[in-house]
Amino acid sequence: MTFSPEWDQRYRDHTNMAIWPWSDVVSLVMTHARPAPGGAGYRVLEVGCGAGANIDFFRSLGVEYCAVEGSAAIVAMLRQRYPDLAERLWVGDFTADLHFPGPFDLVLDRSSLTHNHTAAIRRTLTAIHGVLKPGGVFIGVQWFATDSLEYPQGQAAEDPYTRTGYRQGRFAGVGRAHFSDRDHLLDLLGGFRLEFLQKTTVENQIPEGGALRAYWNFVARK
Repeated sequence: MTFSPEWDQRYRDHTNMAIWPWSDVVSLVMTHARPAPGGAGYRVLEVGCGAGANIDFFRSLGVEYCAVEGSAAIVAMLRQRYPDLAERLWVGDFTADLHFPGPFDLVLDRSSLTHNHTAAIRRTLTAIHGVLKPGGVFIGVQWFATDSLEYPQGQAAEDPYTRTGYRQGRFAGVGRAHFSDRDHLLDLLGGFRLEFLQKTTVENQIPEGGALRAYWNFVARK
């Protein structure tokens, strides 16, 4: 299992408990994968739903929502919060098994798959392609870019793009972090038709010394 057990402990400690929809998720879905009004027949699979930040957004669209999440602790909390979704929130390693049969109209990953090494990411992307219906969309949000100052600060792991061993900052205690440059990302997504690719760079000016962070957002169609 490539899922980092550190994430389960994070959720048990009630950290990383974002519960509001990510703005990039909302804008990319509504621009590139908007379901018809009412959402009838539209199926969504989220890879690594975390504390469920995007669940209410998808429920508001009326779509069928499923999620695969590695942390048993956070899934237990979500099943209490959303009892009607209990059977559609599965605990497991999404790099090994997506569990839910396709076809899906949309598969979403917001900064979950990018916490794995390259081989696991490739394996998961193959599985995602397999469960998408023809013309279905895979949206990736905030995949870490090699421009981030944090990239060279970590220890090399299974491959040149995967880092671990962070002792401070947002990657401390969460296992792996995977960073992509443009060529590497295009190679990873080679089985899809890439429709949108955006790199966002953020550097906090006040207080001084904020780390430069860079992310990829993308829309890839089967």
